[in-house]
Amino acid sequence: MIPVLSRAQMRAFDKHAIHQCHVPGVVLMENAGRGAADVISAIIEARTAGQPGAAGLPGHAARPSPHPIAPGQAAARALWPATLPSATLPSGGGGPRAGSVPPPPNGRRDVEEARAARVRAFPVRHVPSPGQPATYPLHARVVVVCGAGNNGGDGFVVARHLLARGAEVQVFLAAPSEKVTGDSRINHDAYVDLGGALTELPPGASLLPLEAALGEADLVVDAVFGTGLDRPIEGHLADVIGVLNTATCLCIALDVPSGLDADSGAPLGAAVQADETVTFGHLKIGLLTPEGARLAGNVHVVDLGVPDRPILAQVGHVAEVIRKETIGAHLRPREASVYKHQAGNVLVIAGSSGKLGAGLLTARAAMRTGAGLVTICTWADTARAMESRVVELMTTAIDPARIEATLDAALAGRRAVAIGPGFGLDDRARAAVDHVVLGWDGLKVVDADALTHFVGRPEALATARGSLVLTPHSGELGRLLGRSARAVEEDRFGAVRDAVALTRAIVLLKGARTVIALPDGRIFICMAGNPALATAGSGDVLTGMIAALLCSMEPAAAASAGVLIHALAGDMWRARTGSDRGLLASEIAELVPGLIAALAAGVDPLSI
Repeated sequence: MIPVLSRAQMRAFDKHAIHQCHVPGVVLMENAGRGAADVISAIIEARTAGQPGAAGLPGHAARPSPHPIAPGQAAARALWPATLPSATLPSGGGGPRAGSVPPPPNGRRDVEEARAARVRAFPVRHVPSPGQPATYPLHARVVVVCGAGNNGGDGFVVARHLLARGAEVQVFLAAPSEKVTGDSRINHDAYVDLGGALTELPPGASLLPLEAALGEADLVVDAVFGTGLDRPIEGHLADVIGVLNTATCLCIALDVPSGLDADSGAPLGAAVQADETVTFGHLKIGLLTPEGARLAGNVHVVDLGVPDRPILAQVGHVAEVIRKETIGAHLRPREASVYKHQAGNVLVIAGSSGKLGAGLLTARAAMRTGAGLVTICTWADTARAMESRVVELMTTAIDPARIEATLDAALAGRRAVAIGPGFGLDDRARAAVDHVVLGWDGLKVVDADALTHFVGRPEALATARGSLVLTPHSGELGRLLGRSARAVEEDRFGAVRDAVALTRAIVLLKGARTVIALPDGRIFICMAGNPALATAGSGDVLTGMIAALLCSMEPAAAASAGVLIHALAGDMWRARTGSDRGLLASEIAELVPGLIAALAAGVDPLSI
C-alpha cells in the first residue's frame, strides 16, 4: 500500500509520533530536512555532471549527456532542473518525462526556457533514506527562502546540511526573526551560529536583495509555507512568491509548494511553481491533482525516520495509489478449458447517427481487454451502418416501438454492460438508459450520454439495481452535481466524494491523476498516464476496458485495473514514440493485451 494523507492526517501523524511515540519534534524536523538535503545534493551532483536527468538519484540509471562540456567550460555551475527518465514510484506507473528542455551552454535559463521546462509530466519517487548519496563538496549557489513556521524550520535544516556539504548557501527569512519559535527557532539559531548567511525580509522590506541573489543562484529552495496553510496568501508573502516564480534557476519546494492547498491541490492565492518537490513522510493528496502536480513538478518522498505502520493505524489515510503489483495479482491466467462466454459476455449500448465510432471503440476495447463475446446494441439505422465495419463483433438493434422488450432480449445472458458513449440525448435514448441503468440487475459501466441523462436527478442512480461504475470527466461530473467543470477541478476529491454520497456508486473521475472513489469511503489514485491520452474516443476505450474486466473481477478492482492499464498504454506509446500527442484511441486498445501480460507476469511494462 502507498498511502496518501490529508492535511489533518499528516498533522495527526506528527502529533502521534511526538506525543505517543516520544519522538521529539525537532528530530522529525531534522530527519525531514536532512532527507531533503540528500535529494537536493544528488540533484546538484547530477546537474554538475551534465546528466540530462536525475540519474544520480537512487533508482535512476546514468546516461551520457547529450550536451558534453566544452574544453575549458566550468561544470560546477551547469545546474539544470532534474528530469526523471521514468517514474520510480514502485507501483503507480508513469512513463518517461516529456517536455524537458536541454541545458543551455552556460547552464542557465531565460524566462521562456524556465517556463517550458515546467510544462511536463510529473513522476513521483520514494527515496529510501539515501544518507548523503552525493560526492562532496557540492559546487552550487543555493538560495533558501524560509517562512516563520515549521516549513521555514525545515528550510533552515536543509540550509545547514547543504552548507556543511560545501554549497554556497544564502537564506532569506520572509519575516522578522523574532517570529521564528519552537523547533524552527532551534534550527534557525543552529544555522546562524554555524556561520550561515541570513537576510531578513520582513513586511515592507525591499525584495531587491532576493531578486539579485536569485539572479546568481543555481537553485532556490522554497520553505515559506507547508501543509498547514489554509488561507490565501496576500501582501508581502505573495510578493515574495512572485519573485520566486520569476527566477530562472531550479526551484525545489519543501513538503508542498508554498501556496498549494494540501487537500484540494488548488492554489491559495499566490503559489510557487516548483520544478521539484521534496515531501515529508507521505504523499499529500493535494500533490496528486492536476493543478497540484503542475505546481509541484517531480515529487520525491523522504521518510521521517519513524515506522509508518503503527502510526498510520492510528491516524489513517485518505487515499491510496494504485499499484501495478496489486493489479497484476488480479490478472490471473485463464484455465485451458475456458470458452468465450466464460471469458466474458459484454453488451455495449452505444453509438448513434454520426457517432458510430464511439460504439465501435468501446466494443473493440472490451475485446482487446479479454471479453470473449461483445455485442453492440444500438438503434436500427446505426446497427446497419456498423455491420459493414465489424468482424469479431455482433450487433443487435433497439426497436423504438419496443425499447424495453428489445433491450431485455439483448441483456439476456450478459455478464456486464457498457452504456452511454455516443448513444444520444433524445427521449428514446433516455428511456433506454433508464431501463438498463436503473432496472437491470447486473454490472454496468455508465459513461458519456448515459450520465448526462441523469443531470438534474443524480440521486436516481442510488436506486439502481445491480452495480454501477460511473466514469465522468470533470464536465460530466459537474453537470451531475450542479457545478462547473472548473469547480470540480478545483476540488476533485471533494467532488468525487459528493458524487459517491449522492449515487452510492463507484465513481471514476477521469483526467490527469484519475481518481476512483468507492461507496465504502476508499479512494484510489492513478499516477500513470500523460497528455497523449487527451484524444477523442480515449474515454470510450476506457469504458469498454472496464466492462470487460468486470467479467472477471470485483467492480472496484475492475475500475482500478482499467484505469491503470489505460494510463500505461499512453505511457508505453510515449516511450516508443517520444511524443505526448498524436495517439489514436484505437491504438490504446491495441496495446492492452501486452500490458495485461506484463502486469500478470510481474514485469514493469515500460521496461520491456
